Amino acid sequence: MCGILAVFSNTNHYFSEAKLDVHLRAQTWRGPDYTGVWVDSQRRALLGHNRLTILDASSGANMPMSSACGRYALVYNGEIYNHEQLRVRFNLVCKTRSDSETLLELYVKLGTECLSYLEGMFAFVIYDKIENRFFAARDQLGIKPLFYSAANGQTTFGSEPAVLRDIVGGGVSDIAIAEWKAFRRPLAGRTFFDRVSELKPGHYYDSKRGEHPYWMPTEEDVGGDYEEFKEELVRSVTSHLINDFQTVSLLSGGLDSAVILGLSDIEKSYTVGLEGNNEFEGATDSAGVLGVDLVKVQITQDELEASWAELLSSRREPLSVPNEGLIYTVCKSMNAEEKVVLTGEGADELLFGYDRIFRWGSGLQSLSVAEFVNRYTYSSYDALSLDTLDYLADCMRDKKPIEFLEDFFIGVHLPGLLRRMDGASMCASKEARVPFVTTKLFNMLYREPIEKRHIDGLPKSYLRRLAKELGLEGALSRAKVGFSATVGQVSKADEYTRFQNFCLDNLGWR
Repeated sequence: MCGILAVFSNTNHYFSEAKLDVHLRAQTWRGPDYTGVWVDSQRRALLGHNRLTILDASSGANMPMSSACGRYALVYNGEIYNHEQLRVRFNLVCKTRSDSETLLELYVKLGTECLSYLEGMFAFVIYDKIENRFFAARDQLGIKPLFYSAANGQTTFGSEPAVLRDIVGGGVSDIAIAEWKAFRRPLAGRTFFDRVSELKPGHYYDSKRGEHPYWMPTEEDVGGDYEEFKEELVRSVTSHLINDFQTVSLLSGGLDSAVILGLSDIEKSYTVGLEGNNEFEGATDSAGVLGVDLVKVQITQDELEASWAELLSSRREPLSVPNEGLIYTVCKSMNAEEKVVLTGEGADELLFGYDRIFRWGSGLQSLSVAEFVNRYTYSSYDALSLDTLDYLADCMRDKKPIEFLEDFFIGVHLPGLLRRMDGASMCASKEARVPFVTTKLFNMLYREPIEKRHIDGLPKSYLRRLAKELGLEGALSRAKVGFSATVGQVSKADEYTRFQNFCLDNLGWR
C-alpha cells in the first residue's frame, strides 16, 4: 500500500526532480516508510514513490524499482496475492520477496498480457527506458486508486487527484460536485478537478493507445453454486492474510465482516462507533462466538468532526460518506505492528445486499434516468448536468433494469466505497484488504438472477448459510447498520447535507 507519482514529457519543457519531490511530500501519508525518486537520464520521465512497508522490509524492495535487465522502471501501489505462484509458473528470477519485483519481472516477460494473471489490488506505472514508452494499469474492480492528466505535452499519473491538480492546475468541477452530492462521488472517469481524470477500474493507459479496457465481468457460465462460492471465498481470505506484519479485522454487528473474520485465523478485531450509536453489542457477540479479541473504540461527535477535518487536510478533496471519520479513527487506534486490516466491502454489490433497491429493480420492465435518480440519490434530476444524465442513459442502454443496477453498483458504487476505505485507512498508515472483491467471485455471480442471491426472499443467501455454519446466529438476526455516523434523530438526507457542507466549508469550496 503506497503512493505513486509519475510525470512523462514529450516537449522541451521538462519537470524537475526537486519539483517532483515537493509533490511527493504532499502525499507522504500514503507511504511514510520511504520516499524515492527516479529520473530518466534524458529527463523524459520522472517516477516517485511513497512506501508503506507490508511485504519485504529490505531496501531492495523500495521503489522506484528497475528490472533485472535494466530496461524498465516501476512504481506500484497494492498487493498481488498470487505473486509467489506467478514466480513459479513463469520462472521469474527475483532478488527480493516483494510482490513489486514479481509484477515488474512478469511485465518484462509478458507485457500487457500480465494483467490476465494478476490477482489482487493494484495501480502501477511502468516506464520503458529504451522506447520511451509508459504503461499504467488499475485493478479490475477499482480497489486501488489511479488518476491521470494528459495535456500540453505532459502525461502525469498519481494516487491522489489533488496532487495532480497541484501539478497541472485547473479549477474545481461543478459537474463533479453535483455528482458527489447525488452519488457520494464523481461518476466513473471523473474527479473533482477539471484537468484530472480517473483511470477507470479494469483499464490500462498506454502511451500509444491512451485509456483502454482490459477486463469486465463476464456473463459466461463460470459456476457459482454455494459450495463453489464458499471455496473461493475461503481461498480469497487465506490469500489476503499474507504479509510481514500483524493482520487484524474490522468488525461491525452484521454479516459481512463477521464471516470474513470467521474464515480467517485473525485473533484480534476492532469496532468503532459514536456514543449512543454503535454496534458494540453485536460485535461483542460475534467476536465471542469466533473466540477473537475485540477492541471497542468510542468517539464523540466533536472527535468525529475533527477526524473529518484531518482527512480533508490530507486528501484535499471532499470525503465520500460520514463514516470515513470512524474508519480513520479506528485505524489510528491500532498499534504500529498491526499494518493490515481485513474489511467486508463488496459483499453487498456481489450478493445484492442492498435488497430494497435490487428488489425494486428486479420487478421493473423498464427504468428511466429520472426514476433511478429519485430512487437512489438524495439529490434531484434537475440538479444534475446533461453530461451526468447522458452517462446514466448510456449505462442503461439495452439493459434490463436489474442489469443496469448490477453494473452501476459494480462500476460506480463499489469503487466509491473502496476509495473511502483506501483514503481513511491510508491516512492512518494501514493497508485495508477486501476479500469479497475478487474477479473470480464477481464473475461467479455476474448476471445470475436475484433468486439465486435472495433464496427464500432473504438477501445475501450464500453469506447467511456460511454464517450459520460458523455459528453466527446473532449476526443473522441483526439489521444491517455498518459503522453509522448519524448523531441524534437526523434523517439520512439531512445527515448528508450537513456532512457535505462541512466538507465544502473546510476545503473553502463554497
